[in-house]
This record gives sequence, structure tokens and C-alpha cells, in this order.
Amino acid sequence: MKHRLMKTRAVMRRHLVLTVTTAVVLVAAVATGVAEFTARNMIQNRIAEAAPSLGDNVAVSVAGDWVLWDLAHKNIPRLDISSDDARLGPLSQVSVHAQLDDVRLGGTATVGSTHAEVTARTQSLAAAIQTVAPSMPVASVTTDPAKGTVLAAVGPAGAGQLTLRPVLKDGKVTLAVDGLTVFGRSIPTSRLGMGNGGPGSAPGAQKDYPLGLKATSVHVRPDGLHIALTGGPSTLAGA
Repeated sequence: MKHRLMKTRAVMRRHLVLTVTTAVVLVAAVATGVAEFTARNMIQNRIAEAAPSLGDNVAVSVAGDWVLWDLAHKNIPRLDISSDDARLGPLSQVSVHAQLDDVRLGGTATVGSTHAEVTARTQSLAAAIQTVAPSMPVASVTTDPAKGTVLAAVGPAGAGQLTLRPVLKDGKVTLAVDGLTVFGRSIPTSRLGMGNGGPGSAPGAQKDYPLGLKATSVHVRPDGLHIALTGGPSTLAGA
């Protein structure tokens, strides 16, 4: 009887130790998960502060499994950033997918290099045209990939056709006016109130792209403009 009682107590002790150990492991896992989530949110907030032109809906993901480890060493090998509400020069609400390599944190945050793909859809192009020439209704915007142009139906009932051409110069993309016709008749573009500069020269347009990026190519696609950008070593102001 005594032997059986001792055996029962030993089993109970083992179960108690196992229960306590499991509880400790669970608490540690939850604490680590919360800390990891907090660290990722902190990085996302710092990127948003450093590049407000990326908009309010910025998503930041960190390559690798342990952000806490990267933060402890003040070096993040890669950050992936995406936004559907960014601003690029005169273009608003553009989609951005960027990759930041070798992000180093410290007194001043720095990035080794940046690569980004930007899509400015026809709605963004229409908004840019409307901003530059607010008195001119913009009925619709389409693209002609074969000719590399953007076509805007403007004026009452979209009777006019404004032809724009993307221009890549000095690391910036602008839209130059190619011509304006109304019922097939050529009209001086000065009547648009935008001259020959096009939407790319809008007053108050952002002079620098975020994260030190420079445009390297621009292509006209059916859904709008697709722009590739790269950036070398730079600082993350405000991060």
C-alpha cells in the first residue's frame, strides 16, 4: 500500500513539473510573439515617417524569421514595402512595390540600395491632368502602348483628345503634351493652361521621389504607366 502511494505521488510530481514547464514555454512563446509583432510595427511606422509620400496604407514585411534579432544587431538585410496610395511627383494614388537592402539602424538610419516598381494607372493620370488644368473636364484616359502615349478625352462630352508622352529625364518621369485635337482639328495647347510642360510640371509637385529613388525606365501599358526606379546608398530621413 505504501509503495503504491509513493508511486502515485511520483506520478503526480511529474505531471506537475510537466504542467508548469508547458505553461512557462507558452508564456515565453506568447511574449516573444508580442515582442516580434511590436518590432515589426515599429519598423513599419519608422518607414512611414521617413517616406510620407508612400501614403497611409503602407505595408512593410521583413525578410527572415526574427525581426528582434535584426533589431538587436541594428541591421535588417531586406525590407519589402508596398502601397496602393503613394505619390510619385505629380501622380497620386499609385501602386509601389519596393525592396530596401541592407538597412542599418543607429543614430542615422541608412539603406544600402533600393529597387522599386511603380504602376500609375489611368485613374491616376486623369487626376494629374485634372489637377494641372482644373477648368478642363477629363472624361476618360486610355493608353496606346504601341505608340507609347497616353490619350485623354477632355472638354465637354470628351470632344477633345489630349495626347501625352512620358518623358524620362534626370531620374524623373514627366508627361509632355504631344498635341490636342477637337473634332480632329489641332488646337494650341496653351488653351489648356498647362503649356507644353504637361502634368509633370504641376505647381507644387513633389521634386524628389521617396527613399532617394531615381527613375530608370518607363513603359506605357494598357493599365497605365509602369516605372522602374533604383536608389543607391542613402539615409532614411526621419527614421
